[in-house]
Amino acid sequence: MSSLAALLDTEALAPHGVCLLWRPELLWLHVVSDALTGLAYWSIPVVLLILARRRRDLIYPWAIELFAVFILACGATHFLAVWTLWHPDYGLEGAVKAVTAAVSVATAIALWPLLPRLIALPSPADLTRANDRLLQEVAERREAEQRARGSEARLAGFFEHLGDALFVLRVAPAGFVFETVNPAFCRIFGVERGRTEGAAPGMALAPEAAAQLDRELAATLAAGHMRDWESTTDGAEGTRHWHTVLVPMPPDADGVVRLLGSLREVTELRRLQADLVETARRATIGALCAGVAHEMSQPVNIIGLWADRARATLEPGAARARRAMEVVLDQTRRLGTLLERMRDLARDASPGAEAFDAATAVKAAVEVARRAWALDRIEVRLEPHAAAPVRGRPAQLEQAVLHLLENSRDAVLARRRREPEAPAHIVVSIAAGAAPGGVTITVRDTGGGVPTTIAPRMLEPFVTSKDPGQGTGLGLPLVIGIARGMGGRLAWANWAEGRPEAGAVFRLILPLAAAKAAGAAA
Repeated sequence: MSSLAALLDTEALAPHGVCLLWRPELLWLHVVSDALTGLAYWSIPVVLLILARRRRDLIYPWAIELFAVFILACGATHFLAVWTLWHPDYGLEGAVKAVTAAVSVATAIALWPLLPRLIALPSPADLTRANDRLLQEVAERREAEQRARGSEARLAGFFEHLGDALFVLRVAPAGFVFETVNPAFCRIFGVERGRTEGAAPGMALAPEAAAQLDRELAATLAAGHMRDWESTTDGAEGTRHWHTVLVPMPPDADGVVRLLGSLREVTELRRLQADLVETARRATIGALCAGVAHEMSQPVNIIGLWADRARATLEPGAARARRAMEVVLDQTRRLGTLLERMRDLARDASPGAEAFDAATAVKAAVEVARRAWALDRIEVRLEPHAAAPVRGRPAQLEQAVLHLLENSRDAVLARRRREPEAPAHIVVSIAAGAAPGGVTITVRDTGGGVPTTIAPRMLEPFVTSKDPGQGTGLGLPLVIGIARGMGGRLAWANWAEGRPEAGAVFRLILPLAAAKAAGAAA
């Protein structure tokens, strides 16, 4: 305590003004200089402290605060220098200088290690270049994002407007469910999109189709690669062929597995392929039939001629011999009819083609059938229809429809013999536009349908469901030949199986004259 009092004792000391001989110019030079320096020192820490408090994100804020304390101490030493010009408080001045020295040393010790880090800080030019690169990267990312959105929109449009049925299936705990389907899927299967999405295949598809799809989905997941297969469905429109493709998609971030599928109807393609094979086969059969008919015509004619002469020379009492000759003549005429049909099978149906209304020819054939079968108690009905211009020969189309009507009549009568109470109806309809660019002539009967034993070969020559001696098996092949000559085809199917009105439906599909002309021009 005595040493502190001695340090602060000023009795034996003189102020610095004595050293300056109290010369005013010297005094005020020191006063003004130290005062201005002290004020400047004390203003700088205020700025630094405000900056450090408001910008806490600045690097090393504690160094700024330490530097502010150092400057405050330096300013205090200058103010004490002015004070000691008149008051010899050198002990206080020394203490302040000691504090300033301590803060200065601490500041220096703290700043020197920071020097490499401060030098490593990027310069404004570096920051400008980095900012420019960042801006460029942001612009590129935005452009890539716009391209991605555009690509996504195009893919969405492709998904929505593609004619093939597209669907995405998700593997859920309970099994496979539709995550999304496109409008073509809803149109083909006759389902609503809102009810299909989130539902299992069994809720949207027929049981057989759903079961097959489940099997193929499991096989695709097990194989881990694309699978495709073809399937068929039978309906009122006949047999339809489908080509299905399943592709496994990579699992998403949540591990959910999805499958992308597409379904395309290839009925027309398979029909064209079958037509090519069938055309070649029928050409061979036609050539063979033409040759057989040519070679057999003369012997048959000679047999008939001599049988007729032999019958004319028989005595009136030779009834048994006369009956034998009549049987020979009857079978000869039947054989001649068969040979004529074989010639028709080999003839080209296209010469002499002209544009005409198919409805007129069909109506004429229906009227002929009505008059001819008036006593058979069979209802033959032609449904309301519009005009259907086609190209070909009206007589041949009428002949083709009559062949179909005769087959239906025979089937209805055969069923009536087995089931006397069975309905006896034949309905003919003409629908333009039922097939794209074509007209469909449909003959539907209640004859019970085609037996399964001959169904696969129903349209082949010499195949018939009638009893031996009752049919030649050339009626439907002749219809097919006429249809092909007009650029069309014949299709058939059994319908209403298991019900009283069960029967067969034959569809004669012909191109409209305008559509055929447009296709030829293209």
